[in-house]
Amino acid sequence: MLRAWKAIAISALGVVPVFPALADGIDSLQGQFTFDWHTEPEKTQCAAVDAELLAKFKSDKFKCNLDVVTNTASEEPARVCSEVGDGAEYLVFQTEKACEQERQTQASNSE
Repeated sequence: MLRAWKAIAISALGVVPVFPALADGIDSLQGQFTFDWHTEPEKTQCAAVDAELLAKFKSDKFKCNLDVVTNTASEEPARVCSEVGDGAEYLVFQTEKACEQERQTQASNSE
């Protein structure tokens, strides 16, 4: 009987979804793509979140919200890392394509 309950418990754990961004925390942003939307979007580029940028996001100068937001101009899901004070605000996307879509949408909206 106890063995049956263990099997049920283990199989139940197998159906619980794991969300990488929540499981890995801020480190999950590495390899994703971002740009500072406070700059002029037509003059900036999407960049990969590399170790250097990730370290910047982890510093006391930034606060990152790992909850997904969908109120972006392109409606692409993103996470946000904001510089403390009135500084930069990076939108972080899972793919370069999603990042570019957002940047281009913002650029066309600013014309």
